[in-house]
Parts: sequence; structure tokens; C-alpha cells
Amino acid sequence: MFGFAKKLVKNLEQSVNETIQTINTRNNTAISDSYFHSIPETLLIRYYDSTNTLKIITNIDQLYGLRVVASEEYQLQLSPFFDYIIGINDSPIPVQFNEYGYMVVDYNAIYKLLNDAVLDTKEIKLNIWSGKGGFYREEYLTVQPNDEIQEIDINSGSNEAAVTPIFVSLGFKVQWQPLIAATYTYHILSITDNSINKNRLVANTDYIIGCQEGLLCTGGEKLLYNILQSKQNQEIELFVYNSEHDVVRNVKFQLDERAKLGCNVGYGYLHRIPIPKDVQERMLAEQQNGQDSTFNSQENVPPPNPEDILQIPLLQQQQQQQQTDTDVKPEFKPLSFEQQISNNRRKHTKAHVDNNLLSQLQEPEETINRNSSNSSSVPPPPILHKN
Repeated sequence: MFGFAKKLVKNLEQSVNETIQTINTRNNTAISDSYFHSIPETLLIRYYDSTNTLKIITNIDQLYGLRVVASEEYQLQLSPFFDYIIGINDSPIPVQFNEYGYMVVDYNAIYKLLNDAVLDTKEIKLNIWSGKGGFYREEYLTVQPNDEIQEIDINSGSNEAAVTPIFVSLGFKVQWQPLIAATYTYHILSITDNSINKNRLVANTDYIIGCQEGLLCTGGEKLLYNILQSKQNQEIELFVYNSEHDVVRNVKFQLDERAKLGCNVGYGYLHRIPIPKDVQERMLAEQQNGQDSTFNSQENVPPPNPEDILQIPLLQQQQQQQQTDTDVKPEFKPLSFEQQISNNRRKHTKAHVDNNLLSQLQEPEETINRNSSNSSSVPPPPILHKN
């Protein structure tokens, strides 16, 4: 019976995906998945391939952003785990290609933007995509100059292109990750055995978004089951988001030899986190008042800047160039993007920080690759707080 229900859900999800793709084809929508439709088209990364043909990255597995993985207590504008910075000042995140042909963030370009904001005493606009329902919004930050003397490591290399930041930290940390990682959630559908659950999980409104040691970060329908089986007769800590109260909490289970949570869970297209109720109400109110919503409006975003379009070399071309080029190129070393904020200007309700969650997790160094099942890259465990 369970197998039949499982096949029925898969067939239903496949039918929904096919229907959405058909509608998007008719409407000439760039991104096939409606969960990412709020992303302005001008913030999608553009490039010229080897045939000088303009390409736009619209594959949902290739949509990347700077995921907020940690924030300071005073930084209330960004939500760790859920928020992705997909643009700065209405331009896509600056990227470049390293010596191996992989696209990486150009942190020097980001530092230059922030340095210019300090010199011009201007605010910077962060274009944010949220994993809570996939809505888009904008946040403004005031960048303050750093008056302290900074030490420069003269032995770190001779990279003349490196930009030294002249601003204080903005109060959050980010990591380059795929947006699809925000959908790796497990929806609590029903409680089957409350003697095991003991009112720890709530049906319909709870979503398991993470686990201790980042074990759920790679996603997958069977991953949660496999982790529970590996933790038989052990304690396991899960991170759970509640959509009704818009809050994240940590829940601990002492598993027995059966390794059960006492509930049924759903995973996939039909079980993604919805938009928070307060955001839905504000969006509806703005639409009724005839105002442009700052959460998903694309009309105010200017057309793409030609300077944002990359001339992307193929890996084979880079290898040939390396064979013919006698100049020694410095090794590309992405800088950290740790920042701090003051004089915040909010555009939506302030969040509340849970200090206990922030102190329990730390960020790994590598990101995930959803297309490779054998990849050893693991994204950071969620750094969570109440919204």
C-alpha cells in the first residue's frame, strides 16, 4: 500500500512539472520552475560562449547565489539559511573563471563596489531571493568606513589585482551555493506514533530543514531515512522550521533500534516551504493599493548592463592558452565576504535572533553539487535564527 501511494505521488509530481513546463513554454518564461520565477531576468548571469552566442543561465540547477550562512545578533535584515544574495545594485553577482574553467565569485569586484559606496557615502542595494516560498525582495545597507589599521600579509602572494576592503564588516557571512539547495526540505505530513514523537513535531506546518553535522545538506528523498538508520540507538538533532509561526527550532530525538520519528514526511515539489503569511499579506495589500511590490516586482529593475555579460572561455581553450602563454598567472584565491552593518533601513518586519542556534553550527569550506551523487562537497549546515 505504501509503495502504491509513493508511486502515485511521484506520478502526480511529474504531471505537475510537465504542466508547468508547458505553460512556461507558451509564455516564453525563462526559468521552468515557478518557485524561482520571482528572480528578475536582469539578475540572471549572461555570457558569450565560444561561438560568440549570448547565453543566459536559466537551468535551476545552475542558478547560484551568495547564501547567508551566519549573521551577527544586530544584523536583522538577512535570514541565515533561507536568504540568497543574487545581485548588488540591480546587477548580477560578479563572477569570473578560475584556471580550471569553473565559474567563481569575483570577490575583488564586490569589495570594489563596497569601497565605492564608502567613498561616495551611498547605500548599497542587495537583491535577495528567499528560500521561504521563493519570493524576491530588496534590502539596503549603509557601509561604514573602517578607521582601524589593517595588517597586510606581504607573503600571501603578488596578486596586484587584489582589492583591500576599507569598510567595516557588515555582520554576516555568505557562501556561493545553488538556489535549489533551499528546497531540500522534508515536510511533516502526519503523526503516526505520538509515543515516539512526544509532541516534538507538528503535522502540516513543520519542515525538517537540517540535521547535526550538515548531514541533510545534499538533499534526496531517501537521505533522511538513511541518516536515521545510521543513528540507531543514538541521539539525533534536527532543525525544524514552522511555517505558521515563521520560526526555526532545534529538536532532539533519542532513537531506538527502529530509528523512527513517529511521523510521515513528504519530499519534493509539493512539499517546499511556502511564503510566510505576513509577506503574503503585504504583497496582497500592495497589489490592492496599486503599488509595485518590492518583494517580486521586476519592472523597476533596469536592463542588463553590457559590462555584466561575460566572455566565457571553454576549458579546452584555457588549456591551449596555458600551453602558449609563457606568463605566470597568479593563483585565484577567493576572499572571504564577512561584513557588518549599521544604520539599518528595513523594508519588512524585523526578525529575532536565536543565539543558541547560531553558536551550535559552523560552516564547511565546500559547496554541494546536486548533479553529482558521488561528490564529496558538502554545503554548510544551516545557521538558523528566528525570523
